[in-house]
Amino acid sequence: MKREILLRGECRSNADIFYFAGVPIHDPFYAFTLRGKKCALIGALELGRLRQGGLLDEVFDISALAEKWGASPADDTAILSRLFKKNGVRALAVPADFPALCLERLRAEGFDVEVRADPIFPERNIKCARELREISKANAVASLGFARVAEILRRSEIRAGKLFFEGSVLTSQFLRFEIEKTALENGADALYTIAAAGAQACNPHEAGRGAVEPNSLIVVDIFPRLRESGYYGDMTRTFLKGEPSSAQERLVKTVLKAQKLALSKVKAGADGSAIHKSVERFFEKSGYFTEFKRGAWNGFFHSTGHGVGLDIHEKISLGRRKCILRPGNVVTVEPGLYYRGIGGCRIEDTVAVCENGAKKLSSFPYDWVVK
Repeated sequence: MKREILLRGECRSNADIFYFAGVPIHDPFYAFTLRGKKCALIGALELGRLRQGGLLDEVFDISALAEKWGASPADDTAILSRLFKKNGVRALAVPADFPALCLERLRAEGFDVEVRADPIFPERNIKCARELREISKANAVASLGFARVAEILRRSEIRAGKLFFEGSVLTSQFLRFEIEKTALENGADALYTIAAAGAQACNPHEAGRGAVEPNSLIVVDIFPRLRESGYYGDMTRTFLKGEPSSAQERLVKTVLKAQKLALSKVKAGADGSAIHKSVERFFEKSGYFTEFKRGAWNGFFHSTGHGVGLDIHEKISLGRRKCILRPGNVVTVEPGLYYRGIGGCRIEDTVAVCENGAKKLSSFPYDWVVK
């Protein structure tokens, strides 16, 4: 049975509809295929932008159709239903995140709607040259954020057991603000940036709060999204201002070696789960075991990597599930170790999968001790 693809959403939070339409529309709308054409149904406010700057073959005007059919312009689902029926459409395919109320209304109108658990556009997993350039641009913005962090740490002073920058105690919030400001100045949004120090860094998604202590490991994870194209970058570096302990030095060196190991195994045909398993084994052989102790995880307890593109986390995985890598996939490689009393360390780069290896789409030095 021939099924037309149907999407509903806005482009800021719905990567599929952004990928399909090519224009950042910020109010929910319908986009769909119809007889081999890429189409949308939208109001007058965004009609011109979609027709002139998007990737669509035909854009239907809600107001014009409502007037023609004596319907309410506010009821876009009813107008869409009538448009489909006039074109002989009876079967639809929608993504797993399709709005439930819209789904129920379409089924009530007699449409056979299939909800697809797999990606509605599996081709999104294979990046073209343009997409690789955009991801590289986003990672270049992340690198500028790391450079700003390194500059702040270099200029900071340790006094009375505290870290001061320009006369004030240095905080995670200040580091995040400076990263976000740098991203904005370079055409990207760096939302939910992580700049977590000490014990906080042992919770991998802890954003960080309060004073940054001297001689503590600082995990900085920056994943900016370019404002114009919508593509993400994703990088992590670990810093320390002061003098590291021998345990901290060994931890960071081990994570660096683990990342190098994982990078060496990324290539077309490799299984992401095998890469992840090799990192787990390397950590265990190095004496770093993963365990749940006193209500918290210690060791290596997240995946080695994930896909990146118009979403920060895409389907491709270097984790526990089997995932055969293909040329054009883009993945992060980000092993980490987290032990309370020592600190946390994660080192992350983004790479494109090639036939015989991986091409880095990110670049920033791995120097972590800042004097």
